[in-house]
Amino acid sequence: MTHVSLYRRFRPSSWDKVIGQDHIVTTLVNQIKSGAVSHAYLFTGTRGTGKTSTAKIFAKAVNCLDPKDGSPCGVCANCKALASPNCMDVIEMDAASNNRVEEIRELRENVQYPPAEVKYKVYIIDEVHMLSGSAFNALLKTLEEPPKHVIFILATTEVHKLPETILSRCLRFDFRLVPKEKLAALLAGIFSELKYEYEPEALEILASHGEGSVRDTLSIADMCMSFSPKKLTADAVLEVLGASDFSTLYEIAEGVLTGNTGAVLSATNKVYSRGKGITTFNRDLGAFFRDLVAIKNVPAYRAAYNEEQYRQLKGLAERFDNYRLGRVMDIISSAENLVRYSTQQQIVLDACLIKAAEMQTEPNIEALISRVRALENRIKELEQNGIKVAPAASPSAASSAPSQSKVPEPPAQSIAEVLESVAVKVEEAPIFEDAPEEEAPELDSLSKAAMSGLLTAVREEGFVMLYRSLAMQEDYILKDKKLIINVPDNAGWSILTRNQNDKLLDGLIKKTMGEDYGVEIIQKITKARSQRESKKAIKDLFGTKLIDKTGQ
Repeated sequence: MTHVSLYRRFRPSSWDKVIGQDHIVTTLVNQIKSGAVSHAYLFTGTRGTGKTSTAKIFAKAVNCLDPKDGSPCGVCANCKALASPNCMDVIEMDAASNNRVEEIRELRENVQYPPAEVKYKVYIIDEVHMLSGSAFNALLKTLEEPPKHVIFILATTEVHKLPETILSRCLRFDFRLVPKEKLAALLAGIFSELKYEYEPEALEILASHGEGSVRDTLSIADMCMSFSPKKLTADAVLEVLGASDFSTLYEIAEGVLTGNTGAVLSATNKVYSRGKGITTFNRDLGAFFRDLVAIKNVPAYRAAYNEEQYRQLKGLAERFDNYRLGRVMDIISSAENLVRYSTQQQIVLDACLIKAAEMQTEPNIEALISRVRALENRIKELEQNGIKVAPAASPSAASSAPSQSKVPEPPAQSIAEVLESVAVKVEEAPIFEDAPEEEAPELDSLSKAAMSGLLTAVREEGFVMLYRSLAMQEDYILKDKKLIINVPDNAGWSILTRNQNDKLLDGLIKKTMGEDYGVEIIQKITKARSQRESKKAIKDLFGTKLIDKTGQ
């Protein structure tokens, strides 16, 4: 007996067998029940999601004499006629090989003839984006106003290549990727019908590697059944796919997150020595880190992991923040194109994993915050294990420690001697003496990082004047998780505080640093500024010329 592929053997023949496209099935069923059938449909979506199968079911349903809940009955005369391979009323056309204007002109002539046996003549044009520009132009008028007995169903995986004139003439349906749970349930039903034994974990791996495509999932399952004809095991699926098992992925993930480059390279070398596909391995790693993020943030998320595996992943995810996990995901996903087009795939992937493991290679505020949090978590773990971590003594505290040597007391002076030493002759003393500008205190790295992050957030939000004024401030400090900005001039103070800009800055630093951080704007009165203001006030009071007591 000739072997028939699973995806052909189990192609859906009624609406209840179409999985993952409930939004489309419901709409089409309601149209069939009400008789409000359109003249042109556009089915678009990823490969293997059911576009052609849905088109065939729809072609039968609109012609069925006694549809059951919108599905073809399969027993009436029209259903039997459409099931025959000799039926001329449902025409399937592959636009990839019939994309010339001549084929479309021939189609335009044939649509004038009524169906031979059923109510509607249905044209299913697959991969319609492959038609030439002239072919699209030839199809336009017929597609807009076809005869009443004709229905067009256009199917494509690349809807962006269709002209707007075609899109505007069709009722569009977007097919979605099928969830892993539904793919696993479909496989379980098929294997049960075939009386083929399987492990539930094997179904989860198959569904995951199907990537939302029913056809791809069934094709992989076909290969696995041939490889392991008696029973489908998880190891057999991994061997066929060239994928990595949980322990290998966990070892690499832990090595990357903890910065253990040696462990990462040792684990990847084992993978390479087994001849696994580098692209598949990279994709598995990305999916593994995605699961880590989901397990950390979504309490109900379990994926296909058993209880012990879930416990290990949960513990690993809780040790690191979302920025750290997300950065690794970003590096691994960007490595896909690098690996695909490289002649040294192993070296490229190892380089990306080393970059992900070295956290200090990311010199920005988010990376700094992530490293500080990791350090805090490490200190907390040590304290929980009974190891007390004492804070380091600051230089100022060390210098302020009492000295063993006694400081000699100053010699006694009479009141007259003290007054004479500090007395200044009135005629020699200037009325005002310009004081030097006070220098801003030396900034620590965390204060600089906090201000840098705040400036970045203000710039990204598009507040130009606020950004320029904030960038001019040099006297600031991060103290008790509050960024205190001392503003020495009225203009800067006005810009930073007007229209509740200070509240805006407070909100932005919370997004950048965390909810427990804040911003405080303080108007700093420097000594030089105070003297300038006093001088101006006296001049305003007594005039521009000041006369001292000597009469000069």
